[in-house]
Amino acid sequence: MFSSKTDLAAIFALPLGIALVLASTATASPSPAASPDTNAFVPVSFAEEIMPIFERSCVSCHGEPGEDGEIVTEASLDMTTYEGLMAGSEWGSVVEPGDPGESLLLDMVKVGDMPEDGEPLDPAEIEMIEAWITEGAENN
Repeated sequence: MFSSKTDLAAIFALPLGIALVLASTATASPSPAASPDTNAFVPVSFAEEIMPIFERSCVSCHGEPGEDGEIVTEASLDMTTYEGLMAGSEWGSVVEPGDPGESLLLDMVKVGDMPEDGEPLDPAEIEMIEAWITEGAENN
């Protein structure tokens, strides 16, 4: 039946080799493509990250009640809500979703024109606002 011990070994070697390959693949660590991406994109949150900046630095002139109880909205810009911000000011839109270069609000905080009263925004805050606008200025 088998002409030699070598023929017999060859018959068992192939299935044994396949079994070893399958076993090592099953116990090997997953490939980088199968691993969860620890650097996954996380969008800037309007509610959690952007609105607190506006509340601290902007709404005293763009949405808080004044001494007479009336809401103060310099330049008709209400920054107390997403809807108020996106409605713009007497000069029109102040945020152009997806286009930070055309967003008046970003330009004014970058050059230091705003906030008019108080400390300028921190560079990290300006970068966050820019990223939020670049991402589409979502109400998230």
